[in-house]
Amino acid sequence: MFKEIPRIEIDEIVDKAFKLAKKKALSSKKNLNEIVKEKESIRVTVAGETLAESLFKVVDRYPSFDRLPPFTRELIDIIAGIDTLRHNLGALSFAIHTINSIKVEYIKNIRRAKTTQEASALRKECYGRYISILKQIDRNIKVLNELREKLKNLPSINPDLYTIVIAGFPNVGKSSLLKSLTNSEPEINSYPFTTKGINVSSFEYNRKKIQVVDTPGLLDREFKDRNPIELQAISALKYLAKLILFVFDPTESCGYNMEMQLNLYKEISNEFIGVPIIKLFNKADLKEWGYVTDKQGIEISAQEGLNIDILKKEIEKKLIDYFEEEVDYYEKN
Repeated sequence: MFKEIPRIEIDEIVDKAFKLAKKKALSSKKNLNEIVKEKESIRVTVAGETLAESLFKVVDRYPSFDRLPPFTRELIDIIAGIDTLRHNLGALSFAIHTINSIKVEYIKNIRRAKTTQEASALRKECYGRYISILKQIDRNIKVLNELREKLKNLPSINPDLYTIVIAGFPNVGKSSLLKSLTNSEPEINSYPFTTKGINVSSFEYNRKKIQVVDTPGLLDREFKDRNPIELQAISALKYLAKLILFVFDPTESCGYNMEMQLNLYKEISNEFIGVPIIKLFNKADLKEWGYVTDKQGIEISAQEGLNIDILKKEIEKKLIDYFEEEVDYYEKN
């Protein structure tokens, strides 16, 4: 999406605009001595159009933020700040309008010029005003260039897919579970709000792609330990998650006791109201594994594949329920 947005440098677009303007003016078939005013009008026109077009390419290739999926919009807001983007893009839009107005004004003035010297002076004056406008938005351009670098590497999470989010403390076996469910190595994406990579993989269900996401650094510790950006990122996940797999480690070899794990589970349950959660008690193949009395959870070993087939059947039930509800919704509407 953002990789197609061009990087812009004022010196480059000014040089391009003025050179192209001169070339176009000199290509006239009339006698140059007789058409100085026409030549200067052409230069003003071509330079103005080239500058405006260079700025417009940036503005036009940004998406309409209000039409983006909520998850993507939240991500952009976290990474760049939508208000910041709108402000700086607005400055470019105003510059485009001003350049076009200056162009029209000076074309008229040049045509009314009484001498060729006056026409040339007006063209130079117009160029000066073009450059002045660009200098006024120099800071806006620099900000947009910086934000473009951040946004062009926006992670390849598709917000339109049914998405399963894996949660739980570090070292409980989330990565192994992701591989067991998808039978593939996950794609690792970097996010600006976590120092760890986000693991993304998928599997097919009834010719539909199901996305599975492991979010190290987000759903792996209590909310009281989080900064505002991380909390906003968790809020964004609400738009993405259709099902949560919460992984417990009853052996506590992960470094977190069961009381802490249960507290995190309760926090996520309260935060993701309406999103179904399947509780998984991992590392059932280890002798240190304690007895689990929770009848609503599934005892598994992600590493050894124990009971992964049972988990897949449970996930399939959730998928059937979700897609049946989706069909009912579209039939009624």
